Amino acid sequence: MNNEKVISLPASVNYTPEQALKSALDMCEDGGLSDVMIIAFDWEGELFVRSSKMTRAEGLFMTEKAREWSMHGGLK
Repeated sequence: MNNEKVISLPASVNYTPEQALKSALDMCEDGGLSDVMIIAFDWEGELFVRSSKMTRAEGLFMTEKAREWSMHGGLK
């Protein structure tokens, strides 16, 4: 961030899909993301997955890291 008086808060558990994507896009535009994976359910309950350029193995690694993060309450 350019303004030292502005504090970036962690993601909210109450974000709408649009807010979550906007938050990620803002971070990406600031150069803060190197790889991205979007995992969602569409309105019919079908799994929706999109990612930046990565192999399936790299995608699996990322999901495993997210699983660890979730299991530890987001502390790691």
